[in-house]
Order: sequence, then structure tokens, then C-alpha cells
Amino acid sequence: MSQSDKPQQQEPSNDQDPTKQKAATMIKSSLTLDEILEILDEVECDYELHERPEDLFCYIACDLFGADFTIFPWGPGPFYKEFTFEAIRNPELDPETMCTQFNKLNSFATAFPVDLNEDDENDDTSDFVVAIKKMFSVDGGVTSEYVKNTIELWAGMLHHPVCFFEGPPVEAEEE
Repeated sequence: MSQSDKPQQQEPSNDQDPTKQKAATMIKSSLTLDEILEILDEVECDYELHERPEDLFCYIACDLFGADFTIFPWGPGPFYKEFTFEAIRNPELDPETMCTQFNKLNSFATAFPVDLNEDDENDDTSDFVVAIKKMFSVDGGVTSEYVKNTIELWAGMLHHPVCFFEGPPVEAEEE
């Protein structure tokens, strides 16, 4: 058999690293903080990890495409099976009405009004904000690509209701 008759093995291209492809399709039933941070790096998210070693509490403050939110891993580390994505918005309109409308339109996350002064016995005023929350579980197995897509969907959803919670856009008057 001549050299030209032999089947040639194709070299993988640089953009298709087999180890990265395998890692992206590997099903995981829990994630470590390092794995979550790696996924946030992949989606080009700015983040800051906050850890309290004394009680093993941690959270990740994120900014993806200008959408600020927080990721809370739940349970004992280093392997987390559940996370909460949370965001706070300051409504200029009635928060309860805005939350009701948001919840009618979105099944991906839930919005609810929160009074920031509720626990302050010395302050009789109300200071309502809208909290948006999404529970995320990897129990049963997910791929890194699924987690990445979920984070991107979450950030995109946060962009959509920004004008919804802050009221209609105001047009500039012409002089």
C-alpha cells in the first residue's frame, strides 16, 4: 500500500480542543466554585467571589452584559448541587403590580416585592424593591454548556424587564 492509499488521520484544529469538547459534554451532578467561575469566564462575565470561611457561606456578585445579579451556591461545599440566581430592581411604579405582570409573562424566574425596612422597628416607612429569583439545580446531571446557556438566558431576561420595572421610556421634547 502506498502512502497516498493509506487513510490519513485528521489532526484536530486548534479551535476544537478534544479535552475542552469532552469537558463541555461531560454530565455533572454537582459543581465546584472553580467550575462555576470557569463558566462565568467563558461567558465573559465580570464577577467577584465573596467567601466567609467561618461559616462556609459564599456568593458570587456578577455583571454580565450590564445585568447585575448574585449567584448563591447552597449546601456544603466544595460540591454544590443547587444555586439561586438573584437580582434586585428599584421600581418607579407599584412593585406589586409590576411583580404580578412579570410573573404572568415569565416562567423562567419569579419576581416579588421586598420591603427593605420591614425588619427596622424604628422606621415606619416602606422602601420596596423588586427581587427576581431563579432556583437552579444540577441534581440529576447537567453539562457545562447547559449551565452556561442558563446563565446567559438569566442575564438576557434581566435586561428585558429593566424598562418594565422602571416605567415606560420618556421621550425628549423637541425645542
